[in-house]
Amino acid sequence: MENRFNNLTSKEWLPFQKSWFIFENKSNLIEKNIRFFTKASEKKKENVFINSNLSQNEINDLCKKNNLKLNKDLDKNLTFGLIDLLNEEKEQDLDKIIDQTIETSKKIFEKLDEKKFLCIVTKNLTINNEYYPLAWDLAYEISKIFSLKDEKIGCLENKNIPNKNCLTNNSIFYSLYFKKDENSKNSFDQRNKRYELKVPDLSNLNKINIKSWNIIKPKPRKKDEILHPAKYPEELVEIFLKKFTKEKDNVFDPMCGTGSTQVAALKNNRNAYGCELSKFFYEIALKRCNEVRDPIQKDLFAEEKNDSKFKILNIDCRKANKKVFPEIDYIITSPPYWDMLNMKGAENQAKRREKDLKLNYSEDKEDLGNIDDYNKFLKELIKIYKSLIPLIKSKGFITIIVKNIKKGGKNYPLAWDICKELDDLILLEEIMWLQDDQSIAPYGYGNTFVTNTFHHYCLNFQKK
Repeated sequence: MENRFNNLTSKEWLPFQKSWFIFENKSNLIEKNIRFFTKASEKKKENVFINSNLSQNEINDLCKKNNLKLNKDLDKNLTFGLIDLLNEEKEQDLDKIIDQTIETSKKIFEKLDEKKFLCIVTKNLTINNEYYPLAWDLAYEISKIFSLKDEKIGCLENKNIPNKNCLTNNSIFYSLYFKKDENSKNSFDQRNKRYELKVPDLSNLNKINIKSWNIIKPKPRKKDEILHPAKYPEELVEIFLKKFTKEKDNVFDPMCGTGSTQVAALKNNRNAYGCELSKFFYEIALKRCNEVRDPIQKDLFAEEKNDSKFKILNIDCRKANKKVFPEIDYIITSPPYWDMLNMKGAENQAKRREKDLKLNYSEDKEDLGNIDDYNKFLKELIKIYKSLIPLIKSKGFITIIVKNIKKGGKNYPLAWDICKELDDLILLEEIMWLQDDQSIAPYGYGNTFVTNTFHHYCLNFQKK
């Protein structure tokens, strides 16, 4: 296939398509972006805009090396723009950073060729013990001008030494990608409502360091676990259990599927609670929990008896309340990723169809995964999460595992929307679950940029 997009071979194209990467240095980051998003040659040099804290000589050398012309005054047509905000937040206030970035983005939009991209490199921040998602805020603001197309997660060296007032060492950043296309609004009017900042109380957290990003390769799924189309691994649950809970604490998952949360809780001597709408998956979860609680011939082994409790109900989580469940110390859960499992061509659907496995969660009309309108889906999901807050003890914690969604050529920032809507909780630093055990597909090869999404957000909140 002819590559009209850049000068990369298909083999070179693939690594950039992965939605997370290990950060090497600033120069390398910028060069990989300009090589991917430009198609320059000795005969035809393209104009790019690069705003970075790299030295002017370094930027000039990068452009020269890749047959590009640096258009720092934005007085000529552009084929690519990059705004690097890493480390800028140390020198300026947030409002100034956002306002300047908006103004620069407007100017880039006017000069950028159609179907071309803008990249903004930035990170979320902890300021005076309050967590402020600068990257997400900027994504919302710039998407009023451009189309938000994608994000990639940059992983910094993980020192694994969290500040006592922070959940992690905050060692991730974002490469946000915007496109000038038919969906671009170019109608910036006023700033969105900023995230409400609140100081958390982290005094009761276990003194176990937790990483900002975790590469997890789960154990092969058992026969009954494979039946569920979207299971997260117990290994991931255990990371959070050890940080947010102690033995005998009550752990709850309102959409428990095949019981990953409950199994992990029981294995770590926590009480496990949950509910599941689908009778099919409820029975699997029940069976798995019983196997953990009372394994066959356990008395023959010199093992300490697991005296933790569990209770799973086959009910809609909207009916979960203090009448059927005790006070909860910690909730960890994952929602349906909208109706993505019902889409033709969804990831792994063909393989699951070949094996005669379920392609979605259920056919129940109350199942959120069967709502086709995004705004309605989000509204119902948030309603559910807010209804569960009374179950949680004061200063208890919630983790929601989710990812942003691409559908029909558009990006729906589900993870960021959840954080914005749950404004009555205290937002903590997000943690990334990274997958490194899947093959990369050359999506968009030769025509455009589409990542393979191999990262999930683990969104963390505290009840006031």
